[in-house]
Amino acid sequence: MVNDMLPPNSAFSKAVFKVIRQHIPRSQWPNEPFRGTFVPSADGLSLYATFDGLSPPYAGVATKAVYDAKVDLVLASPLAYQAAAMVKMRRWRDTFLYALVPLLFAIPLMAPLADLAMRLSIFLFVVDLAALLGTHASVLRWRSELAQGRFIAQIPPPGYKMKVSAGTPLAEHDED
Repeated sequence: MVNDMLPPNSAFSKAVFKVIRQHIPRSQWPNEPFRGTFVPSADGLSLYATFDGLSPPYAGVATKAVYDAKVDLVLASPLAYQAAAMVKMRRWRDTFLYALVPLLFAIPLMAPLADLAMRLSIFLFVVDLAALLGTHASVLRWRSELAQGRFIAQIPPPGYKMKVSAGTPLAEHDED
């Protein structure tokens, strides 16, 4: 679980700004950085967001824009490692799952050929079943870890200047 609040000059905050900037008119942006709370989806391929500091209609538009950005924002988020690990484990689980049925039907088909062939197919089935159960347990572990990964980021408004050296934002704005 990520407990830190990401500052406005973080890579993730800037990525969210780039995603929602085009959907919200400049007159509707607050003057100071506003908070966004982000929760990963169950599959780890997108983020759900809620924004404090935007008017409700534009907060809904920003939420939809963040969700529609899908993997691009997940990769920029602090939960990128957990999401990638879960997706990788899901692929392995699906591979073992799709190999399970042909191996199950291979057991009775190998019996007339030879006793050794049938025992080999039973062995492969059991190994595949064990791998399937192991990868599914890993998927559940990564999914629970990802579900606890709620984090907060401060989103900078347009024209917000940040001090690069100290990492703290300055309250200066461009006059556009």
